[in-house]
Amino acid sequence: MEPVPVHTSFEETYRQLLFIDNFIVAALRKKILKRVFFYLAFTAAIVALFFFSDSNFGVVGLVLAPVLWLFFGLYLLYLKWKTHKRQTVTLKDLASTFVSETDPEARLLITGEAVSFLLTNKTFTVLWHEFKAYLEDENTVYLFQDSPYHAWSFSDREINAATLVTLKQMARQKLPVLTVA
Repeated sequence: MEPVPVHTSFEETYRQLLFIDNFIVAALRKKILKRVFFYLAFTAAIVALFFFSDSNFGVVGLVLAPVLWLFFGLYLLYLKWKTHKRQTVTLKDLASTFVSETDPEARLLITGEAVSFLLTNKTFTVLWHEFKAYLEDENTVYLFQDSPYHAWSFSDREINAATLVTLKQMARQKLPVLTVA
């Protein structure tokens, strides 16, 4: 396949970064939900110890349970603040830096062995087996490496629709779909 031009824009880059970040936040929410169930079971055990036991552990636990819930609530507020800061400041800075540093003559080359991002003075090539998984949106494909933040993403606004269809087909053949564990 011939190399196709890549047209990057701040809006498209930021949208793709937000999609990846929201996917990671969804996985984190699943983990937090498991912790909530653990704390609920722990609180129920403490209340049961208080009412059905003669030991003093139930009284101490009943006093400490609200403190544990307070710290857990503060932890959740901290995560919410950190996510908001990352999505409103850090990802915008990352997107503007990426767009300003990307060569206007950038090209994408897709072969059966690798995906290459060609700049005038550099070439970034990742073999298909180095990608761990992929996700696809209606008009975007995301190719993930070891870290979700090391994803390559391309939309039909950046590359033409025919190339996007080819990239999606290659990803479907060579990579598993990324799932939240």
